[in-house]
Amino acid sequence: MKHQLIGAAMLGALSTAAAAQSNVTVYGSIDAGLRNETNVNAAGDDNLTMGSNGTFRSNRLGFKGKEALGGGLSAHFVLESGFNTATGELNNTTGQLFQREALVGVAGSFGEIELGRQYTVAFKTLLNFDPFGFRYPSITYALSATAGTRNSNDIQYTGNFGNVTLNAEYALGEVAGSLSNGAKQAIGATYASGPFKIGASYTRGDLNIGTAAAPSYQDFDHIAVGGAYRIGDATVSLGYVDQKQATATRDNTSKWTWAGVSYKLTPQVGITGAWYRIDAFNTRATAAVAAGDGKKDLYMIGATYNLSKRTTLYSEIDFTRLSGAYATGGTTRLNQDRQTGVSVGIMHVF
Repeated sequence: MKHQLIGAAMLGALSTAAAAQSNVTVYGSIDAGLRNETNVNAAGDDNLTMGSNGTFRSNRLGFKGKEALGGGLSAHFVLESGFNTATGELNNTTGQLFQREALVGVAGSFGEIELGRQYTVAFKTLLNFDPFGFRYPSITYALSATAGTRNSNDIQYTGNFGNVTLNAEYALGEVAGSLSNGAKQAIGATYASGPFKIGASYTRGDLNIGTAAAPSYQDFDHIAVGGAYRIGDATVSLGYVDQKQATATRDNTSKWTWAGVSYKLTPQVGITGAWYRIDAFNTRATAAVAAGDGKKDLYMIGATYNLSKRTTLYSEIDFTRLSGAYATGGTTRLNQDRQTGVSVGIMHVF
C-alpha cells in the first residue's frame, strides 16, 4: 500500500511538472444575443433571431501553449474551435473541429514563424482600425473585407521593429503541377507611435472561381489601408479596402469604406458609433439573378456595460440603406431599400 501511495504521488508530481512545462491554457467565450431586423423579405416582414454563434463576439473554445526552448527561442501552438450556443454543434457545416485556428510556430529575436490555419494578414492589419474591433461580425462589413478572414495551409511571419510591425504570408494552393493556382501571398505593415496608428496590407492570389471538376484560376487582388488616433478616452478609426476578383468577362470588384469613434465613458461603460459602406461591381449571371452592381450604407451605434472583467452586456441599433443589387436581392427578390436592426445580449469570456 505504501509503495502504491508513493507511486501515485510521483505520477501526480510528474503530471504537475509536465503541465507547468507545456504551459497550456484553455480559454474561450460564449455569447447569446437577440436581434430584430426589419424588411428581411419582399413583404417587409420583421425577423427576431438569436445569434447562436455569437452576436457581439463569435463563440470559441481554444487551447494554446508555449514552451521555452532556450537561447531566447520558444515554441507555441493554438487550436481554436467555434460552436453554436443553441445546439452545441460546430459553427460550420463542413465538420471542421478547429475551424477558427490550428497553428504551430516558433518565436525568437527574429520574430515569429507560424504554420497552419490562421487569420489573414489583412485581418491582422484591419483589426487595428475597425471602430467596433470586429465585434458584431455578422452586422458590420469590416470582417468581410479581410481577404477571406482565414487561410488554411498558411505560412506566416511576424516581426516587430520598434514602432513598426511587419507581416508576410504564403498560403499554399496545394494544386498539383502549380505553385500559384489556389495560392495567396500577402504583406502588411503597421506603424504605431503614441496615440497614432496607421497600417496597410496587400494580398494577391490565383483563386478558383470554377468548380472542383472544372477549375478556373483567376487573379485576386486586395488592398487595405487604415488609421486610428486616440484622443483621451476616445479613439477615431477609419479604413478603406479595394478587392478585385477576375472572371472570364468582367472583374468582380468590392470597395469597403468606414469611419467611427469609440469612447470609454467609465471603466464599465463604452459607446461606439460608426458608418460602413460597401460598393460592389459584380458580373450578373443572368437577367433573373440580381447579382450585379449594388451599394449598402450602414449607420450603427452600440453600447457595452462590463458586469465584470469577464462578463459584458451589450446593445446596438443600426440602420441600413440599400441600392442596386443589394436592394433587389439575389435569386429571391428583396425589393427593399432600407432595414433597421436592434440587438441585445450577454457575452462571457473564460
